[in-house]
Amino acid sequence: MKNSSGYALIRRHLRRYPRSLRQYLIKELNKLVTYEPVIGIMGKTGVGKSSLCNALFRSEVCAVNAVEACTRQPQRVRLRFGSHYLTLIDLPGVGESQCRDGEYRKLYRELMPQLDMVLWVLKADDRAYAVEEQFYQGVFAQYSGPLPPVLWILNQVDKTEPAELWNWSSAQPSALQAERIVQKIHLVARQLGIAEADILPVSVRGRYRLSRLVEAMITRLPKQVRSPLVPHLQTSYSTDTVISTASSSFGDAVVEVIDKVIDLAPLPQVARSALQAATHTIARAARSLWGFFFG
Repeated sequence: MKNSSGYALIRRHLRRYPRSLRQYLIKELNKLVTYEPVIGIMGKTGVGKSSLCNALFRSEVCAVNAVEACTRQPQRVRLRFGSHYLTLIDLPGVGESQCRDGEYRKLYRELMPQLDMVLWVLKADDRAYAVEEQFYQGVFAQYSGPLPPVLWILNQVDKTEPAELWNWSSAQPSALQAERIVQKIHLVARQLGIAEADILPVSVRGRYRLSRLVEAMITRLPKQVRSPLVPHLQTSYSTDTVISTASSSFGDAVVEVIDKVIDLAPLPQVARSALQAATHTIARAARSLWGFFFG
C-alpha cells in the first residue's frame, strides 16, 4: 500500500511528461525500488561470517557451527522483507587446503560480476594473513573486469589481548586493546596492500562498531543499491546517517534515469529543455517519498 501511494504521488509530478515517457519512467523507477542487492561474504573458516550476517540483517542467514566448516559450496540465501529482496552469497571458507583453495579462487572469480559488494571477514586475533593476501592477489588484483567495492572486516576484536580487559558494559575496548587494534589495522593494510579506511574493526559479541560498518556499506555501495538494502538491516542500524545517505542517493539515481530517458526521447529541443528543468523537482519528490518505497 505504501508503495502504491508513493507511485501515485510520483505520477503527479510526471504529468507534464508525454504519456509514453511517463510509463517508461515509472517502469525504470520500479527497477530502482525493487532492485535486489547481492553481497558476497568471504573469509576463512571460523572468522564469524555467519554470526556477523545474523547480527546485521533481520533474518538468520546461515547456521553457526563452531566445530567444522559449515560452508563448502556457495550458499545463496535470499532474504525477503515486505516487497524487497536481498541475496547473500556465503562463499566457502578459504585456507582449508591447497586443493580446495584452488577451486575457491576459480569460484570467486566466476561470481565476481554478480556481486554489488564483498564483505571480506578477517579474524582480529590471527597472527598473519598470508592466505588472505594470496587470495586477494589471485582473485582481485588479477581480475580484469570492474570490481565490486570490498570492505575488510576485522572481526572479533574483543579477543584482542589482553582480552580480559574488554569493557562489556560500555561495549568498548580498553585503552591498550584500542591501541593494539589500530596496530593490527596498520599490519593488515601493509600486508594486503589495501587502504586502512577499507578495514573496519567490529565485534558481534562485544556489540562494537556494527553501526559504523553499516554506514560504510551504505556509503560504498553503488547508489542504486543503497536504498534497497536498508529494509533488510536490523532496525537499530537504520540511523539518520544511513537513511539520509540512502534517500539522497535514491534521488540522484532518479535524476540519472530521467536524464537518460530525456536524452533518448525524440523530442523537440524546447520540450526537452522544459522536461530537464523539472528533473530536480521530481528528484526532490523522490527523496521526500523515500519512506513510501523503503521505510
